[in-house]
Amino acid sequence: MKISVALVVSAALLAGCSNPKEASKSNFQHAINDWIEKAPPCLAMPDGTITAANQKHDAMPVYVEAAVAARPYAEENRQRHIAPLDALVDAGLLRSTRTEIEQGQGIFVSNGGKVAVLAYDLTDKGKAAFKDEADKSGFGGMQPRFCYGKPQVDEVTNFTQPADMMGMTLSQVSYTYHLADLPDWTKKAKVQAAFPALATNTAGTRDAKAAVVLTNDGWKHEKAI
Repeated sequence: MKISVALVVSAALLAGCSNPKEASKSNFQHAINDWIEKAPPCLAMPDGTITAANQKHDAMPVYVEAAVAARPYAEENRQRHIAPLDALVDAGLLRSTRTEIEQGQGIFVSNGGKVAVLAYDLTDKGKAAFKDEADKSGFGGMQPRFCYGKPQVDEVTNFTQPADMMGMTLSQVSYTYHLADLPDWTKKAKVQAAFPALATNTAGTRDAKAAVVLTNDGWKHEKAI
């Protein structure tokens, strides 16, 4: 009988500890982790300065005129486009080749014609990190991008008392997180200089906030509802 009572008490305690609807740091950490690990930060694919005839918007490769521009402001603009693309070449995500293309016609281009260009295309490493589909996480759109790392919550530091709002029970949560499984290219100085947000995101532990919502299955990140 003593053993049976002990088992019943232990089961009750375990059930209480694992209640997914309880407002607790562990439940909130789980809810936030479930969402943010699917939404890693990304670098937007830089634009080129010219497109090939019949090339679709945001299609690869990206092209930049190979010739030095005659006017200083035009050359500054060309270099601004080249710098982040060359940084991605240094990271091993893109390769750069010289070629010629038939220039597409547009508002500022009337005749098209062949143009010498630097063509930037994906390497195998780049293809592994590249995304060009719609971002279902809500953190981005259709723009092609290179994503990196896996966000992981380190600690829920505090949360508000759950309260009803617009027919839902919510809590505002403050937490810290870091990026795990960072690929080696994120540590390249040239890439971090070209994309300052990369250096910030990979610097270590960061502070963040999120709202969590109580559902019939327990707590969920607000963006997962």
